[in-house]
Amino acid sequence: MDELLLKKRIIELRKRVEFSYGMEFTDFLTLSEIETAKSVLSGSNHMFYGGYDDTERQMLCIASDDITITPEIFPISGIKILPKNLKFSETFSHRDILGSVLGLGLERDVIGDIFVKEKEAFLLCVDRIAMFLTEQLDQVRHTNVLCRIEQTEDDSFKKEYQVFSRTVSAIRIDAVAAAAFGVSRSTAASAVSGGKIFLNGREITAPSTSVKEQDVISFRGQGKARLKEIGNLTKKGRIVVTIERYQ
Repeated sequence: MDELLLKKRIIELRKRVEFSYGMEFTDFLTLSEIETAKSVLSGSNHMFYGGYDDTERQMLCIASDDITITPEIFPISGIKILPKNLKFSETFSHRDILGSVLGLGLERDVIGDIFVKEKEAFLLCVDRIAMFLTEQLDQVRHTNVLCRIEQTEDDSFKKEYQVFSRTVSAIRIDAVAAAAFGVSRSTAASAVSGGKIFLNGREITAPSTSVKEQDVISFRGQGKARLKEIGNLTKKGRIVVTIERYQ
């Protein structure tokens, strides 16, 4: 969604909550849209959640101050996708699953994160389309599939990531990306300038861009990592950082 339109939408939801003393939800937002939403949420009772604790795409709930927002109230369903005949099934990819789902005429914002494990998949979606998916999604590529509604947290599909510490000279995108992906700082800087590195889903072109804790860095062709923690200075004046790199 356009940044200005999204801000107007969030402000509208805040006004509705003030009138109704209830709660309002968006559909799933991207990392970039989440950052935009945060810019107009100051002072409001809100929470982002995507079905797991560590999802990339998340819904926003805005509620009146007397309501305690918890993950359980989010209208999110989990859909398990399995081949009808395992012997003759193909190996799925994220693109295969998403393409088949969108081929049913659905918009991307009603679908959350998608997890794929060889010949099985698990996706998160808004409650209102869960039954539709179980009835209509019957093929992925050339494989006939079955879909069933599952609990939103299926441990077997949770993201796996490697956690490690590195030292950097500055908390800026070229230095942190170099540490996260094991490349030289000059290589990372060139990738930033070339539009190959994204910060919280947004393309950036300035290698000096600052990074903060919990920011997600995507490097096209290399993967994705999160700056988990900024630590202390070493004796040589470098900064210790803890990084989560997704497998």
